[in-house]
Amino acid sequence: MFKSLFKKLTSAKLVAEEQSQSRPASSEVVDPHLEALLPVKKGGKEIAMKLFQAMSTDKGIHLESLLSALGALAGYACQMSVREEFVMRQGRPLKEVFIVVQSKQNANTYYFGDLLNRPLAESRYSVWSLASGAAQKNGLERLIDLHDIFRHVTDTLGSVAFGIPRTALAHQAKEVPYNYVNFLWPQLFPLVQSYSAKPQDWPMVFGVAIQEILFASKDLIDPALALSIVMESAVPMSKIYIPDQV
Repeated sequence: MFKSLFKKLTSAKLVAEEQSQSRPASSEVVDPHLEALLPVKKGGKEIAMKLFQAMSTDKGIHLESLLSALGALAGYACQMSVREEFVMRQGRPLKEVFIVVQSKQNANTYYFGDLLNRPLAESRYSVWSLASGAAQKNGLERLIDLHDIFRHVTDTLGSVAFGIPRTALAHQAKEVPYNYVNFLWPQLFPLVQSYSAKPQDWPMVFGVAIQEILFASKDLIDPALALSIVMESAVPMSKIYIPDQV
């Protein structure tokens, strides 16, 4: 799967600027300083388009896989943005920036903390805010329990259940979130950086991409299910770090 996906990603053509301008904007980022967010919106639209094209087949698109992939990338982008801003650029110690947890079950390291939660679930343009806002515009009346997802992630650290979305069999993605991050991050991160060198923008780019796909699939998937797939993929992938990914 990933070999053919790589070919599509590297050969996907950019949509002409006139064509993209002729379509009504679907993402809902609104800000008094909209001009500052324009690169984020453009980057999100291109990520959504590029990944949609790459994951499409002659049978169409497996929407659950696309949503899981974008959610996983958005979650991972949260940690990478914090790591870049506070550890790499400011030179702060890793254990001052994150709560670092070493699993006794499998010796893997996981990362938590307030700085990480902000782009993931707490800030105005967090992954959660952008995704849940789009889901509500698609008709979602009651938000999913985000705290339950956080609890589940914490409870499954180091186990085989960690990072596996609790989705019904009929709606499971074709790959686990870790595999999407491991393969897609190196392919797409340079594109994200080309739109913004600001680390705080990186999760927002993927958040806008999620919005794009959610709005485009409004009548194709239950908004609660779509939001659940996104966040069940995003939260655990914000806790991992894959060396040599940047």
